[in-house]
Amino acid sequence: MATPMDTDDDTMSAAAPAALPVKIVSDAPAASGLLITLHPLVITNISDQWTRTKMQMSSANPLVLGALLGIQAGRKIEVFDSFELPFESGEDGRCVVNKAYFVDKSEKIKQVFPKYDFLGWYATGDHPTARELHVHQQMIEHNESPLFLQLDPISPPSAKDFPIVIYESVIDIVQGQPQLLFLKAEYKIETGEAERIAVDHVALATNASAGKGSALITHLTSQRNAIKMLHSRTRILREYVAAVEKGEIARDHNIMRQISSLCTRLPTIDNVEFREEFQTDHNDVLLMSYLATITKGATLVNELVDNFNFVGPKRGGPSFPRGGTTFF
Repeated sequence: MATPMDTDDDTMSAAAPAALPVKIVSDAPAASGLLITLHPLVITNISDQWTRTKMQMSSANPLVLGALLGIQAGRKIEVFDSFELPFESGEDGRCVVNKAYFVDKSEKIKQVFPKYDFLGWYATGDHPTARELHVHQQMIEHNESPLFLQLDPISPPSAKDFPIVIYESVIDIVQGQPQLLFLKAEYKIETGEAERIAVDHVALATNASAGKGSALITHLTSQRNAIKMLHSRTRILREYVAAVEKGEIARDHNIMRQISSLCTRLPTIDNVEFREEFQTDHNDVLLMSYLATITKGATLVNELVDNFNFVGPKRGGPSFPRGGTTFF
C-alpha cells in the first residue's frame, strides 16, 4: 500500500507533462506600438530550411527552428536575416535549443554584421502550442522580449491570409497566476532593390528538367543564340565578298548593294567616341574582376592568419608571435 507521500510524488510526476498552460495566445489587442518590418530573405530562408528538412527526414510537416536578426530603433523593428538553430526533442515533446551553437553563431554574425541584433526566433506550424512557448522561454535568456514568427508551410493555396504570423510575448493573469502568453502583432513586408531582383529571379524559375535555372538564364541563353546566329551570317557575307573579289563567284550587284546598305547602317563601330566609350566600359569590367580577385585573396589570407594564430600558442608557447592581419 502506498504512503501518502508516495502517492503525491506519483501524482506529481504523472501530471508534470500535462502541467503546461492551456491558454497559449492572448485575446487582447496589440497595444505595444511596435512597427515590425519583415524582409523577403527571412521567408526564403525558412522555406528553404523546411524543404531541405522535409526531403532529408521524409516527413510530411517537419519542425524547423531558427533565429531572427535585424535592427531595432525604438519601437521600429526591421527583420533582415535569419539562421537555423539545431535542437533536440524530448519525450514530452518539448524542444531544447543547442545553446552553445546559438551563442557561437551569434558572435560570428556580430563580427560580420555589427549592426544586427538578435530580435527573436521562428518556427513552422499552423498555431502556437506549449512546445513553442517552452522554446520562447529559452530565447528570453538572450532577449528579454523576443519576437516569435510562425510560418505555415502547408497552408492551402486557396487561403486568403498570408501564412505568416508574428507574435509578441506578454505576461497575463490566467486562473489567478501570471502566465507568459503570445500576442499577435501587426507587421508589413518590405523589400530593397537587391532583394526585389533576387525574389523575382526565384519566382520566375522554370522547370528544372528543361535544364534552365530561371528566367534570367533563359534570357541570357536566347541572347547567346542570337549573337551566335548573327556571327555565322556575318561570316557568310564576308566569305561571299572575299570570293567575289577573287573572281570565284560572279558579281551580283543587287546582293552587293544590300551588303553595302547593311554596312552603312552601323557607322558607330568606326567612330572614335564609340571606341573610347567601349574601352572605358571594358576597363571598368576588368577593374571589377581585379577587385573581386583581390577581395577573395584577402579573405583567404585572413583565414590563413586566423588559423596561424589558433595553432600558434600551442606550438610556440605564449611568446609565439601573433597579431592577425596586422602582423601578417
